[in-house]
Amino acid sequence: MWNFLARNKQAAAMLAVLTVAAVVVIFLTTRGSSYSIVENFDVEPNDVSQEPQVFSTYNLPTDDRFMPSVGNGHIATNIFSDTVYMNGVYNGRKGESRRARIPAWANIRLNSTLTHHPYSPVYSLDTRDGVFKVVVNRDRSVVTQRIYAHRYYTRAIINQIEVVPKTRADPNFVHHEIWIAVKLMPGSDSKDIAFVSPTPEVLEGRTVWSACGKTRVSEDPIYQPMPVEVCAYWTSVPDHLVVPHHGKRVFTFVMTADKNETVARQEFIKVLQEDGEELFLKHVEQWHRLYQQAGMEIQGNLYLSKIVNGIWYYYLSSLPSEDTYQPSDRFFGLSPTGLARGGSFEDYEGHNFWDTEMWIFPTILLLYPHYGQKLLQYRLETAFVAAELAKITGNKGYRFPWESAYTGGEVTQPCCPEVAEFEQHVTGCISFAARQYMAVTRDEEWLKHGGCSIVANIAEFWASRAVINYTTGLYDIENVMGPDEDHSNITNSVFTNIVAGYSLYLAQYVSCLCKDYFIAKQPDRWADIAWSLALPYDPVLDYHPQFSGYKRGDTIKQADVVLMGYPLQYPMNASTRANDLSYYERVTRASGPAMTWSMHAIGHLRLEDNHKAALLFNNSYEAYVREPFKIWSEYRRPHVGAVNFLTGMGGFLQALVFGYGGVSVHLDKMMITKPQLPPEATSFKIKGIKYLGADLTLDIGVEGSSLSVTSLDDTWPLIMFNGKYNITLVPGLSVILSGSGPFTIRSLPWKDCKLPADIIGQNYLRPIGL
Repeated sequence: MWNFLARNKQAAAMLAVLTVAAVVVIFLTTRGSSYSIVENFDVEPNDVSQEPQVFSTYNLPTDDRFMPSVGNGHIATNIFSDTVYMNGVYNGRKGESRRARIPAWANIRLNSTLTHHPYSPVYSLDTRDGVFKVVVNRDRSVVTQRIYAHRYYTRAIINQIEVVPKTRADPNFVHHEIWIAVKLMPGSDSKDIAFVSPTPEVLEGRTVWSACGKTRVSEDPIYQPMPVEVCAYWTSVPDHLVVPHHGKRVFTFVMTADKNETVARQEFIKVLQEDGEELFLKHVEQWHRLYQQAGMEIQGNLYLSKIVNGIWYYYLSSLPSEDTYQPSDRFFGLSPTGLARGGSFEDYEGHNFWDTEMWIFPTILLLYPHYGQKLLQYRLETAFVAAELAKITGNKGYRFPWESAYTGGEVTQPCCPEVAEFEQHVTGCISFAARQYMAVTRDEEWLKHGGCSIVANIAEFWASRAVINYTTGLYDIENVMGPDEDHSNITNSVFTNIVAGYSLYLAQYVSCLCKDYFIAKQPDRWADIAWSLALPYDPVLDYHPQFSGYKRGDTIKQADVVLMGYPLQYPMNASTRANDLSYYERVTRASGPAMTWSMHAIGHLRLEDNHKAALLFNNSYEAYVREPFKIWSEYRRPHVGAVNFLTGMGGFLQALVFGYGGVSVHLDKMMITKPQLPPEATSFKIKGIKYLGADLTLDIGVEGSSLSVTSLDDTWPLIMFNGKYNITLVPGLSVILSGSGPFTIRSLPWKDCKLPADIIGQNYLRPIGL
């Protein structure tokens, strides 16, 4: 993403309006157009819970954007918002495309949380059970509202209101019925979906409503000639709930939504037939099953532990459920603010960017590889559109757009033509994600069913973009923009050329892996181009200029060259990497997005500068996480930007796993080097690392680290070299990681295929790998 105004209009307008609440309106920008952000400088509500998986508060954020979400990968909403979003439902032609708003017929409020009452509601997000709770301790009862997007009945958002009367010892006390005032607040009609007027009927003895409608404008007349239909069912909500003075009572209210009316209706009826407590337990069971597979645990630093739990909750809320009552719909990717947001310009309209592959994907892949496959599947299913984009821009192979949504075509707003035209590195980032997926899984079926083709066609794209420079004898890639969006239409972006070179090398390697069922044309030609790509390097200052002609001292927006060291793991001298980190830290502007400093932290950890790494690691999250529900903003306080910023979360998780955890993944091995504790932590456990079918746990403590084996895949036996001996890994084994390593885990060779050379430009240098 980018900030057009800051780059093109040096005198960006700033207006401050002082009020009693010290509200300041600051005009910021994102991707090419100014928008106003209302920022409240009052103290954020406190999280009063001492449980790492629960966030509780007595006061909600004054800014609704910092409310948490509930979701299940099919449907999602922010708590108490008037909007529901559904996977794959967008409205608007190309550059106007955004997530289509469905009125929140699931937004039910207790009146005691809307007006001033003598009660003090407690609001809690339980990331373990996947539920938001409101508890109101009244004079005669305790009322608990549970709000959740059901993890098994994935078309449903559930509201359950439990009323528990209080007993009174006074024999003269007259017991009356308990009345609980409630209100349904779905908001205004949708401007995105033309719903017909809701119609009532009686189902399962209850009055219910339903409405269907179609999105008003399809994204593309060729790839989406017909609008998308959405159908919703919801239960009628009375003004008051009436409860006898004896016994607990649970009221269940349901909203379902789907693109298929029959699916929405059938699931709605099934949910109504469920016992209320059983319905909730089925939901919780699915969440617990996810956390049994994998997770990250931190002791000694409660705040850090809570942030980690919040991130995984928000990630998994936007990813499809594994076990569902109705078959899951096609998955349309993971946008920078998740499924619960995306209807607005500042929240990136729910579009897919390089954020998915480079920032969010790596930790998801390592712990939940089946979700990694889901993320890549979105790219496979839209590859035919990428082929057309390459063709119309005069290139070969696949060129993936900077922003994509329903069709996979380019949907960048008209405000920002430069990013759509020049920020082509997204295509190389998709290939790099494929490389990581192959390294972690060796998924032969994935290669057979599209993997070989997407890797080869991405290489063809870069081969058609590389032009020989007869003066240098190297290939140039012109007219691009790197991750630093403050510089456009440049030549030989270091980051772009490396992901392009990796794409070319990977295609040569995959042509060997796939030779039994996929024929590649001249794969060695791809490697020759990669070998001869230009890679800017200053031998005097021993650092990498960001691109050809980069003027030293020019400010940049965000991490760019430093991504060479990680995640690209490009080999270089330690001095070069240190110089890159030091220099680009000085010229990176403070208003950049959250994930930059995570990458700097990883770089310093691998250079064994732990003090500097800790400072930058803390800098990567402290100014971005909003209380009490651990919502991430794109920009540091007092600014906001996109909310809830999964991209920033991704950089933070990578700093923990691939920085402090010391994990690195390569095509022929996984390594653990210098594992250590994050700041102020007494233990750090990464549970459920999935490598070649094995299930591993890395446990880092004050006294040392260990790697334990839960299970193995017989196809890929694993051996770990600890610096002295080879250790055969077997289920139940726990290996003490003595020293700093590296501890190298390998399996059998994957076919008789030579690994990529992965050396790009400056070939007379043979740098020392880090």
